[in-house]
Amino acid sequence: MAPKKMIIAAFVILPCLSMLSYIIYIDTFKRNPSIKLHGDTCKQNPPFLVLLVTTTHDQKTVRMAIRKTWGQEQLILGKRVVTFFLLGTNPTPSTEKDAFLSEEIDTYKDIIQKDFMDTYDNLTYKTLMGMEWITNHCPQTHYVMKTDVDMFINTFYLVQLLMRKKQTSNLFTGFLKPTDAPIRDKNSKWYVSESEFSGDKYPPFCSGTGYVLSVDVAQRIYNISFSVPFLKLEDVYIGMCLEKLNIGLQELHDKPVFFPSKPPFSVCTYRNLVTSHRVEPHEMILYWDTLEKAQDEKC
Repeated sequence: MAPKKMIIAAFVILPCLSMLSYIIYIDTFKRNPSIKLHGDTCKQNPPFLVLLVTTTHDQKTVRMAIRKTWGQEQLILGKRVVTFFLLGTNPTPSTEKDAFLSEEIDTYKDIIQKDFMDTYDNLTYKTLMGMEWITNHCPQTHYVMKTDVDMFINTFYLVQLLMRKKQTSNLFTGFLKPTDAPIRDKNSKWYVSESEFSGDKYPPFCSGTGYVLSVDVAQRIYNISFSVPFLKLEDVYIGMCLEKLNIGLQELHDKPVFFPSKPPFSVCTYRNLVTSHRVEPHEMILYWDTLEKAQDEKC
């Protein structure tokens, strides 16, 4: 069987695999070459912060909004910030759509893509792809943020807080979830069976809506993931890796700055947060433009 077919088949049978088969599978997945990589951007001008944004094939509108706002390449307090989008293989292939995506990749050179089916249950693979890319192509960065495409990120405040924190190793922060338990309701999007995770409580983790880590932690997560059993809940899985690495969660500020919800917009509120969730593309542009125009406004 050709390698590509082996990988696709593995997604179907993975829940039934033994631990040994899982390790063989995930090793095959990780060694499969990425379709698009853009490592030179880190070698030529190493960034301070790399934002990794999970996205799907049909989300070009929101990608464009992010490119125009918080995801644009920028210098903040003299620190370079760059953004890349994480993408898998289109589960509903279309020659026309694939051509548009290829054009987008060539135009913006900010999409990292690998040959796995792009579905919600494979979000863990997508995140690990980002950690792999950082490890192999951008170890020069200081910090990494993994976030989602429906988020508003105040990159100015984030950079400010990271510079104030002055911790360039063993850092993992975000919206802390230290005591979450598995959801056993089969009707839930986040349902996890006892065969997938048998414990009564997850290891501490941060909401997948947006978490920040020092580059050494990203590298260690990628390396340890070869021996951590797969779980479809990406943020919980990262927590499992952190537990095995004995890396604890930290607060970035003494006040809440990571919001897995959507606080009502005001200049003063959004000037002092890092993440806001479920933000529409037009809202991203409105919020960003308003914050830029109100830089001298006092709160």
